[in-house]
Amino acid sequence: MQLSIIIINYNTFQLTCNCIASIKQKLLGMTYEIILVDNASTECDPDLFLQKFTDINLIASTVNTGFTGGNNMGIARAKGEYLLLLNSDTELINNAPKICYDYMQQHPEVGMSTAQLQYPDGRIQFTCRRFRTITWELLEIIPLYKLLPKKKREQLMLHHYFDHKSFANCDWVWGAYMFFPKKIIGQLAGHKLSDDFFMYCEDVLWCWDFKQLGYEIHFLPQAQVMHVHKGSVSKDKWITIRTTSIKNHAKFMKKYYPDWRWYIFAAIFYTKQYGALWLGKVLKKN
Repeated sequence: MQLSIIIINYNTFQLTCNCIASIKQKLLGMTYEIILVDNASTECDPDLFLQKFTDINLIASTVNTGFTGGNNMGIARAKGEYLLLLNSDTELINNAPKICYDYMQQHPEVGMSTAQLQYPDGRIQFTCRRFRTITWELLEIIPLYKLLPKKKREQLMLHHYFDHKSFANCDWVWGAYMFFPKKIIGQLAGHKLSDDFFMYCEDVLWCWDFKQLGYEIHFLPQAQVMHVHKGSVSKDKWITIRTTSIKNHAKFMKKYYPDWRWYIFAAIFYTKQYGALWLGKVLKKN
C-alpha cells in the first residue's frame, strides 16, 4: 500500500462525500486506502458513508477527539507507506497525491509536502507560512522587507506576501493537506502527532516537530486542491474560533521562545491580533 488518506468528518456529510468522490475520480497510478474517522457526528449515522463508498475504512468514534485525536486514530489504522491528512471540505483538482508522492520519492530530505489550495472560485489560499518570530512581526509593522527584490521578500515573508504560484520551502503549512512518509510518525514523541491542541494551531506544532527532526517542508504549486475553507465551521462561532486560534498560537510561540524574548513577542503579537479582532467586530457592526 503506497498511500493512506485520512479524512476527519464532523457533521460534514455532503462535503466529505464530495471529497471522497474526487479522490476516486482524480487519484490514479497509486495503491491507496481511504480512512474516514467520524468524530461523533450528530448530523447522521456514519454508516451512511459505507452505503455510498463500500471500500472505505470507517472509524466511528463515540467521542469527538478533535482534529488531532481523529488524525492520530486514523494514523494508527493506516497501512500506507505515505500518509495524506486531507480536510473533509476539500476536493482534488488534479492528481495531487501522486504529484507529491513522485516528488518525495526523489527528495528524501523533504519530510512533508503540500499542494496549492484554491477557493471554489479559483482564488489561491495563502497556506505557506513562516513561524511567527519577533523579526517577522516587526517586519509587518515596519515593512523594511519592501526594500528587498520581489522574489527574495516573497520567500522571506511567505503568507499573503507570496503569490503561491511557484515552489517554496516553508516553515509550516495548513493541516488541510499534509503529505508525508508514515515512518516519520515513529520518530515523533509517543509515536504520534502532538496532541497539545484539540484544534487550531496543531498544524503549526506538527510542522515544528517535523523540522526539529531535520526535515524540510515543501510547497508544490503543480499539485492542486479545492478547499472550501471553514466548511465545517458555523459563522456564529467565528469569534470563539479566532480567539482560540490566537491563544493556541501564543502557547506555541512560548515553546519557540522559552526565555525573555517571549515577553517581547507576546506584547507585539497580542496587540496585533486582538487589535485586528476588535477592529473586525467594529466594522461588522457598522
